[in-house]
Amino acid sequence: KLSILSLATLLLAGAASAQYKPRKTTPPPSTPQQMNATTPAAEPSLDKAKRIKRDEAIRLSDAGKAVFVDVRSEDTFKRGHIKGALSIPFSQLALRLRELPPNKMVITYCACPAEHTAALAVLGLNAHKMANTAALIGGWDEWVAAGEPTETGK
Repeated sequence: KLSILSLATLLLAGAASAQYKPRKTTPPPSTPQQMNATTPAAEPSLDKAKRIKRDEAIRLSDAGKAVFVDVRSEDTFKRGHIKGALSIPFSQLALRLRELPPNKMVITYCACPAEHTAALAVLGLNAHKMANTAALIGGWDEWVAAGEPTETGK
């Protein structure tokens, strides 16, 4: 009896392990340490970041429905920024989510070609369950070129 019981146990264990398929694991959602402008995986999806034209962004901001967030460095922000914008450098964005108004669109901007960092910020915010976001088309450079209101300092 003992040998039949041992054999049955071995057969059952073998059958169970033969049907075991390791689950594919997916990486955890973006964490503050993973949100950076040089992440190669973020490059192909930049086109998925929502963009907003300057006139629409101004209309929403003037109506109190949006806030501009400057994702450039604090020093760059102090030298000049969109009037009324918040300064939250891209490297700090995931750590400072609570500073963003929950019931307003967050319009990110930077001074890079094709609003690269602003688009990455939008994707990062989306990964943190903030969907009402958009990158300002043309960013800081086009804002200044258009003569829109700016200010310096904090």
